[in-house]
Parts: sequence; structure tokens; C-alpha cells
Amino acid sequence: MARFSTFPLSLEFTDRPQWERTPASARPLFPRQLLSSLVTLGFFLLGAGVASDAKAQSLGNCSDVDLDYICQYTELVQGVAAECGNQCLSEGQECMEACMAAQLELSGACISCFGQQTTCVVQNCFFACAFLGEAACAECALTNCEAGFNECAGIVDQDEDEWTNLCDCNDNNPVVHPGAPGTGDGVDNNCNGLFSPAELAVCTSDVNGDNIVGTEDLLSLLSVFGCNSGCPAAADFNNDGIVTSGDLLIFLSEFGMYCL
Repeated sequence: MARFSTFPLSLEFTDRPQWERTPASARPLFPRQLLSSLVTLGFFLLGAGVASDAKAQSLGNCSDVDLDYICQYTELVQGVAAECGNQCLSEGQECMEACMAAQLELSGACISCFGQQTTCVVQNCFFACAFLGEAACAECALTNCEAGFNECAGIVDQDEDEWTNLCDCNDNNPVVHPGAPGTGDGVDNNCNGLFSPAELAVCTSDVNGDNIVGTEDLLSLLSVFGCNSGCPAAADFNNDGIVTSGDLLIFLSEFGMYCL
């Protein structure tokens, strides 16, 4: 599962191959970096990856726009969280939220989730972070605060493909997520906004030959619907010599597909 952790300051994609992972760089925890570490440890975004053309679906305080922004600018959000943590050493949650709001194009409701995580980590993990080291601090934050942040932000993995709705462009389809191989179903499997030959489908219903089954094809089909003799082959999808409900069902099964 991909995990975005802003522990000072590491970016790790745990479901990606080793060569794709960004190495962590540790900083001293105590004394001045402690609060920054506590703040940034609270930022756990499951499913974050390299920037993609994902279209997130919001289920919490973070809107669709917020989730898309975090997906596209992961490292920026991470860096600002750390910077604001340092600036707000003695001020706490309100300072943290105001600092982030001044630098990031995120809604106040979404940023409040980061602020709440500051409180969560301080309340639950102060001893571990101050005295037990980086690994214990990270483990404590994951155990006590990750679920709360994800619930607040609305970050979920509905299709259980180990990519959340943060960067998964269709979180209801397990074969669609960043890095997914093409399935030849006419969908953007890897969420990059482009279609490779491996992703394109062999379509029967692309009447006008524009490589997508869409509204114009439907209009062409309807213009000859009910034909029972001498029917145009382009609209007779099942090759039975007539254009009827059987052809319409084929069209509907392919509607929206991108075709070879």
C-alpha cells in the first residue's frame, strides 16, 4: 500500500518497486524538530504517488479539488507541512492551519484535518517521538492517528487495489490506478490521461471511426434503428441483417470506450 509520510522528511511509496521509491532523509528529533516531526507525522495520505491525471472523489473534509491538488503537489504539501511545523513550535493547531492556508490552495476544511493530526500526535506520541527515536515515533503516529486523518480527509480505498481515491482516477475499478497495466477495455488503466495500445479496446460500435464510442455513434445507430433489410453494416453490430435492440445492447456495453 502506498503511504505518504511526512516524517522529517520522508516520502515512501511502499507498494512501488524499490527503484521508484524516494529515499528517506532523517533529521534530529529533539529539541527544535520535535514539534515539526509531530506535525508532519500526522500527514498520512494513503495512495499518494507520482503526479497523475487522477480525478479524486471526495468522501470527507477534503473536496475533489483538494484531493487532486494533494495528488499533483504531494512534495509541496509535505514541505509546507514541515515548514509550518517549525514556525508554529509554540502556537499549536491554529497556527499550523493558518500557515498552511497561506501557502497552499487547499480548503480550510481540508487543512483542518492536518491541524487535528497535530493535536492527535502530540497527545498520543509525545514520549515516543521525544525519547524513543524515529521508528517508534512513526509507528505510534500510524497506530494512533492515521485512521483519524484518513477519515477526516475522506481518503479511502473502495476497490481495494491498494491505491486510495487520492490518486486513483476510478476508485470503483480495481484494474484502474496509477501504474496499472493495460487491460484492453478502452479505459485509462494507469490514470495518466493517455491511452496506450494496451489500454484501447477493439470496438464494434465506433460507427464514425473516431476511436471512441460516444454520442455521435448513438445518433448514427438511432437514425437506422428498426431497419430490417439492406441495413448499413456499420450499424449492424451483431451481423444479423437488422438493426434492433440486440445492436443497441452491444452499443451500450461499449459506450465511453476508447478504441483501436
